[in-house]
Amino acid sequence: MTGSMNIAAAGADVSAAPQRPVVRPRLTLRDVVLAARAVASAGGVDALTMSAVATRLGVTPMALYRHVDDRAALLAAVADSVLEEVGAGVDPSVPWDDAVVMWMADVRHRIVQSPWTAQLIGTETQIAPAWAAALDRLLAVLERGPLDDDARADALVWIARTTVGVVLLEAKSPLARPGHAVGAALESALETASPEMARRWARIDARLASYRDDDLFDDLVRQTRARLAAAVDGSCFGKRDDGHIVPESTAGDVPTTAGPGPDSPSDLTDAQWRRVRALLPPGDQRGAARADDRRVVDGIRHRERTGVPWRNVPSRYGSWQTLYGRHRRWSEDGTWARVTEALDS
Repeated sequence: MTGSMNIAAAGADVSAAPQRPVVRPRLTLRDVVLAARAVASAGGVDALTMSAVATRLGVTPMALYRHVDDRAALLAAVADSVLEEVGAGVDPSVPWDDAVVMWMADVRHRIVQSPWTAQLIGTETQIAPAWAAALDRLLAVLERGPLDDDARADALVWIARTTVGVVLLEAKSPLARPGHAVGAALESALETASPEMARRWARIDARLASYRDDDLFDDLVRQTRARLAAAVDGSCFGKRDDGHIVPESTAGDVPTTAGPGPDSPSDLTDAQWRRVRALLPPGDQRGAARADDRRVVDGIRHRERTGVPWRNVPSRYGSWQTLYGRHRRWSEDGTWARVTEALDS
């Protein structure tokens, strides 16, 4: 009996003990931004309200105002979280045109994963700071190439606008996927189409069924590389089999044979040229005549000795675009290393 009373008393004591209040983790701006991104992913930017974010977090809307002033500030914070890293991972050691493609691919990845991101890039009168920072990373990449200021500005607009435009359409209306031809989305419209319209679409349906968003993006990359090459050269451009730009302008270059001696004390002597000539790859016999190899080697060596920008190499060595393109190609296939070793020995 006593034991029963003790148990009952113990139970009474436990039930009578004061209950500790549940302590919620302290809300942070990161919590708010992640919740906002989840809301936007589910319903788009229009669904991104203070109330919706608060509901997702299980707090009152007033709790959010400790971290953001209003919905506009919330949208800016979300944009920062998605856009601020665009292009940040581009490898600074890769060639500049490859780095441009890496930037484009990064934009594609982020917008396809979160299509609503494109609405946060800016408005008619203002660019979001995070997107401005992403564009600045692209501009920094373009500065590594041999473009002048006007060409760099043109390239920046072309790359940013076309990349976002193509990728946004990919996110909203993907092209063919396995088992889903592009024309399938038109089936309801074609039911009431004229016979002529139906025939037109039927003729290309097989190709549309195999054309992917990757194909379209690859086409955009090729166009971008071509435009960059044309901007470097101004008259013509070349492209190696691996897709890298090789600006090989011959505009204004008059093919010459080696003269009786060097144009400056640091240019190749006849004896040096005989050693170097055997190491150079044969030129492409198609198209315009190839700029003289000896003059090109002298121009590249002048640039390496002085450290001047390519465009400031003296005109006696020919087109600076030719020097730049030949140096890049020879550096990547090992030719220039062999030339340097031969001249140092």
